[in-house]
Amino acid sequence: MVGLVLRNGRIVLPEGIVDGEISVDNGKISKIAVSGLPKGETEIDVRGRTVIPGVVDVHVHFHDKKFLNREDFAGGSTAAAAGGVTTVIVMPWDTPVVSGPSIEETIELGCRMSIVDFSLHAGNMSPESIKKVPEINSFGIKSFKAFTCDPYLMSYEQIEELMCYVRAIGGVTFIHAEDQKTLSKNLRALKKRKDPLAHALSRPAEAEEKAIKKVLKSAERTGCRTHIAHVTTREGCEAIQKAKKRGVHVSAETCPHYLIFKREDMEKLGPYLKVNPSLKSDSDRAALWQALAEGIVDIVSTDHAPASKEEKDRGWIDIWEVPSGVPGVETSLPLMLSEGVSKGRLTLEQLVNCMCTKPAILFGLYPRKGVIQEGSDADLIILDLKEEAQISAERLHYKVGWTPFEGMRVKGIPVMTILRGTIIAEGGKVIGSSGYGQFLPR
Repeated sequence: MVGLVLRNGRIVLPEGIVDGEISVDNGKISKIAVSGLPKGETEIDVRGRTVIPGVVDVHVHFHDKKFLNREDFAGGSTAAAAGGVTTVIVMPWDTPVVSGPSIEETIELGCRMSIVDFSLHAGNMSPESIKKVPEINSFGIKSFKAFTCDPYLMSYEQIEELMCYVRAIGGVTFIHAEDQKTLSKNLRALKKRKDPLAHALSRPAEAEEKAIKKVLKSAERTGCRTHIAHVTTREGCEAIQKAKKRGVHVSAETCPHYLIFKREDMEKLGPYLKVNPSLKSDSDRAALWQALAEGIVDIVSTDHAPASKEEKDRGWIDIWEVPSGVPGVETSLPLMLSEGVSKGRLTLEQLVNCMCTKPAILFGLYPRKGVIQEGSDADLIILDLKEEAQISAERLHYKVGWTPFEGMRVKGIPVMTILRGTIIAEGGKVIGSSGYGQFLPR
């Protein structure tokens, strides 16, 4: 007898959406059929709801010993489980993770505290850590975060050198792309202003466009697979599209806050919408949705990076004194179901591709993760596409107790999260155990 059987589900498979059943044994999907699967030890009647793979969020900041007041593995993975995210790739915040001891420490913490499965990005890379790429790779870490701007600035020449090392081990460079010279020029002009909108204006579309174009030229010269973090602009999308047509090995992501908010929303939410890169125009937001639907922007991630209310509130007096970042891992799936699928911007299949399958493919986790097929991990999310809810920080699991999406109504809710055949969240309540999450070498 198998361990678990899901019956009467509307299942999103690579071939399309089918009505059927799924059996799970030893944490893996053992059989998918229209009907007639043998009885399992545990039976779940999905009752016509939709079943998708667990979401793979490749850009979260869960742990930094300097900022445990903001987030840690336990809190971040709890929020992920509640939101239908079963796999995360954790990125350094400020403390570097570029050496054997720092990698081992982070993996140990994750294995002890995380409810969901996780992998790691190395970073933030510096000129001194470039030659450590082979050592880092030996831990099963294949992606390397670098910045073209402060506070972790590497020159374009240094990033190209990094790409040569990363290409040699079959890895991916993961780039925060904003041109520092452009940012410095705008910052000098706006530094005397203290209001929230000044921050958004200090990081113009031009900075992203310049950096993406320069980085992609290096990717083209080196042949290194390159991933552009949190794209925010029409110009950035166009540069990525042209590079793909030239055969450059580039992928790109955007985040729910860039798809939902625009620059002017900072007038109301102020420091709670201070993010890097900054929010852009309404036309940029529309371009992101179109690029996502067309596959120019490949995936959606969250860049989950909360700060405390006390830290954020200082921004009403002086926006430059506030840490950037928003919490997002728990709300990403319902927001994308509501703003994307329910509003006709994406099909359900496109959503699964950009939030589950493609992230797993790009970062070496496919077909174990990101897909419902026999032999894959039984990471399954049951959705109620008709259920509506109002986002409220009181009902979320964030350590910081706030969300920029407060009060938004969403249509489409994850009602059950299953990780490797075990229910870890149901009805908004997390029932998984700390330490159930596994480290995923890539």
